[in-house]
Amino acid sequence: MDFLNYSFKIGNTEFTVASILAGVLVLLFAYIVNKLIKRFFVKKLFPKLEKGKEGIAKSYLRIVSYIIFIIAILIALNSAGIEISYLFAGGAALLVGIGFGIQNIVNNFISGIIILFEKPIKEGDLIEVDGVLGNVTSISTRSTRIDTISGITIFIPNSKLLENKLINRSHTLFTEIEIPLIISYETDFEKIKEILLGITKEIDLILEEPASSVSLSELADSYMKVKLFVWIQEQNKYAAVRSRLNQRILQEFRKHNIKFPVMKREVFISQQD
Repeated sequence: MDFLNYSFKIGNTEFTVASILAGVLVLLFAYIVNKLIKRFFVKKLFPKLEKGKEGIAKSYLRIVSYIIFIIAILIALNSAGIEISYLFAGGAALLVGIGFGIQNIVNNFISGIIILFEKPIKEGDLIEVDGVLGNVTSISTRSTRIDTISGITIFIPNSKLLENKLINRSHTLFTEIEIPLIISYETDFEKIKEILLGITKEIDLILEEPASSVSLSELADSYMKVKLFVWIQEQNKYAAVRSRLNQRILQEFRKHNIKFPVMKREVFISQQD
């Protein structure tokens, strides 16, 4: 067993085989404990949770995992013979040295922690960010996985979720769908309103309450801007209902010979002597 006492130096720090093995065993123990905790949550706790609460529980479980491994790493380093106080003392210089190389990684990691604590989103939520609409399936230390309505999986860096406009459509009982339209002044607004509200009555997923509405939102130089507002309860049908509305609007406008105005731009050229 003398080999356990074999020592060597790296810089000013002296290590032994025994100390290194102790550090490895600490990390292994933390890994096993983390696995057992996850297994308990998945098999015993998650099945008993109400619908929608599982995502929150997974967020807390992930935070517990981070804490376990951070503590384990500190204990392992100390067991291996590395003075933690020296590590903290040199931390500032170390961060300056490698900060630029891991800036994005650290930014996304911290953003992931903020998301888990503040919970602007959770697993199972229907969100829209950067024009992407989909369901949150997992939140990791670096990115958040979103499965879109069309079946595409997208990984969005956590920092983007905090920096950009984020719409969480799962925080409300009903989801509003807005359809903006540009209409010529030659077209009767009341006729447009009648057609649009008629289309909403054809689609079963559109709710009667809150009632659908049509507004005249803007009067521009060569057109008027009209908006159709409808409400649905099944949030995962958002894209399908919006697409269906656009299809029916296009069909009805063609049927009634309603044309979208062509945007015109006048250019004046000034000639100077």
